[in-house]
Amino acid sequence: MTLPNNFVTVFHTLNTDLGIKTPWPKPADYVPKGAEEAILVWGAASSVGQYAVQILRYYGYTNIFATASEKHHAKLRTFGANWTFDYKDVGVVSSIVDAAAQAGKKFGVPLILDCIGSKYGSIGPIAKIAKSGARVAILLPIVVKDSSETESPEYEMDVTKAAEWDEGVDARGVRTHFYPDVSSLSRA
Repeated sequence: MTLPNNFVTVFHTLNTDLGIKTPWPKPADYVPKGAEEAILVWGAASSVGQYAVQILRYYGYTNIFATASEKHHAKLRTFGANWTFDYKDVGVVSSIVDAAAQAGKKFGVPLILDCIGSKYGSIGPIAKIAKSGARVAILLPIVVKDSSETESPEYEMDVTKAAEWDEGVDARGVRTHFYPDVSSLSRA
């Protein structure tokens, strides 16, 4: 059951929340607008993240940044990630910003997909990467506090409350149960 759900989540998020066109069937000579833009998939070893990396590569994106545990980096590179980062590294934010500069992306990382949705684990670092003009899609719900043996977890649905975003950052919560409204999806 997770196979179609995760696959649909990626297509829905790319089209509806990040504005990435994914025409189907993909024309043989298709080159997407912004193919060289840096796109960050945070949590790329997750099931949604793995699909995201592969689908972005399939559509011709050439600067796919992926965060995951180091043990997943080689696999993610075979899927199409050009840059891999260990999210546990205390310098991960500066490493991503530096990589974007090395890739010639003077405007940083304009498109970000957060497959984790953790206020402190993913959204906090992403808010430091996303600059004015960036689009950020965060899978909901946001985990504000993990559960413990004595306390229930805390969740949030409003991404604007999850971090202090730079002015001009378009941060959105992803609700894939809206995918039946296919009017927003790309068509060839």
